[in-house]
Amino acid sequence: MEKPRLKAVGYNRVSMREQIDGHSLDAQEKNIRDYAASQGWDLIEIYTDAGISAKKDSHRPQLERLMSDAEAKKFDVIVVDKIDRFYRHLAGLLTALDQLRSMDISFASVQERLDFTSPWGKLMLTVLGILAEIYLDNLRQETLKGKHQRAREGLWNGLPPYGYCKGLCSTCEDPNGKGYCPDFGKPNKSDGKHLVLHPVDSEVVKLVFNWYLSGKHSDASIAEKLNSFQMTIPDGFAIQVRQKGHPGVSVAGPFKKDLIRDLLNRVFYTGKLPYKASREIGARKTKRSELDEVTLYEGKHPALISEEDFQKVQEMRVTLGSNWRAERPTAQLYPLTGILRCGYCGNAMRGVSSSGRRYYRDASRIERSTNCQQDTVRAEGAERQIADILLEMLKDWTADQALERSKAVVTEAEARYDRAKELYLLGELDRDEFRKESDRYEHIQSTLSYSNPNAIMTLVNSIRPALEDWDRTLPIEKKKLLRMAIQAAYLRGNVIVAIQLTDSFMPLVTQKSCSSGEGGIRTHG
Repeated sequence: MEKPRLKAVGYNRVSMREQIDGHSLDAQEKNIRDYAASQGWDLIEIYTDAGISAKKDSHRPQLERLMSDAEAKKFDVIVVDKIDRFYRHLAGLLTALDQLRSMDISFASVQERLDFTSPWGKLMLTVLGILAEIYLDNLRQETLKGKHQRAREGLWNGLPPYGYCKGLCSTCEDPNGKGYCPDFGKPNKSDGKHLVLHPVDSEVVKLVFNWYLSGKHSDASIAEKLNSFQMTIPDGFAIQVRQKGHPGVSVAGPFKKDLIRDLLNRVFYTGKLPYKASREIGARKTKRSELDEVTLYEGKHPALISEEDFQKVQEMRVTLGSNWRAERPTAQLYPLTGILRCGYCGNAMRGVSSSGRRYYRDASRIERSTNCQQDTVRAEGAERQIADILLEMLKDWTADQALERSKAVVTEAEARYDRAKELYLLGELDRDEFRKESDRYEHIQSTLSYSNPNAIMTLVNSIRPALEDWDRTLPIEKKKLLRMAIQAAYLRGNVIVAIQLTDSFMPLVTQKSCSSGEGGIRTHG
């Protein structure tokens, strides 16, 4: 039975300089045709890139079409006159040969007498594939070393993040340059190695953070707001702001919520430079979270957002959760969720809304599991009561008193831990209970540093202003404050009758408060 004839294609190329120097495409084509005929192959096409260099990253349309046709299995073997017609640099050649091997496409070079269609040629191609993997892995490691060194020096790797540019105004190629940036065509602001603030985009970044910190907007609503926002630049013209896209992927245009999410999570805007280094754990592949280690370096770029505001945004995003949407008014947040409990049956009280108003209701009544006498109460009233109670606790507060109280709490926790350890060794306390007491003791030790009065002063100074101006405090800040101060609060009717404080807040309680059990304060009789 006659062996089927292979379908072959040729590839030839000359650069503009080679054309001037007399190198001929016709000569290459003749050699390719003669070689294919001598091997008994059917030459179905010759791909030609004329006047194009084979240097790294050069754009060769016909080579790209050839590789696409190879993936589609339109032929069996590629023939070139010389290997340097295909690739001049080793990395590109080895990568291409490895791709062809994976697609079961052979390769032959006339001048070098390389034919990868024979058994020995296929073996050589496999060896070259292994060499390619070793070479490229080493190249990758060297590239990563270079990028890490740039990060150590505070220099950004890759395209400038939104809000920044290279500062090469006279020769600007930034997507948000010509026709958009007021500094386009002006003298350079940088040497191109150090990032500078983009005069329009940097202001957009500030707006995004300010709008989110107001507590009135979600990622989606900020994107929507920006897409109708015009910024007035110094020369008096109004510019419709836009995102700048990614070269080769997307073009400058309207904002989307995913971009807003990325902006709000980018620590780069604080002046820090994150470097993510991938590492392998053994020889197996693991999850990305296990592979990536992020290190923060001091960047040489100007900061756009303070570290304090950036952390506030991150805390808000954790507290609000991914399902929060700005279509809901900010009043729909319930700062006492997870804290407020019914003073009659002890069940949790949940936040509910009706006609745009906020309420707390006994969960057992919502689920119709019991018939508790506790009525539904207005949220503002319950929250205001607790704010007033906490403010009263801080009324006669002094640093000396807090230090003594803090020391007493730690001493009491230490005594409890010692007693628990004794009971555990005697077999009168199980492992879980002992571990719980041990964790409590460690938490109190780390939380209450009575040897450091500045820590307690900072705590009080962060709480008191929010309590004093409660009506103007953002709902998200209210929730954060109440969770920090209170473990549980008990409501009967419309009145908060008792609260249980956190270990962090206990040192701030004055001795005038009436104790009602461990960490508990009875607020009414």
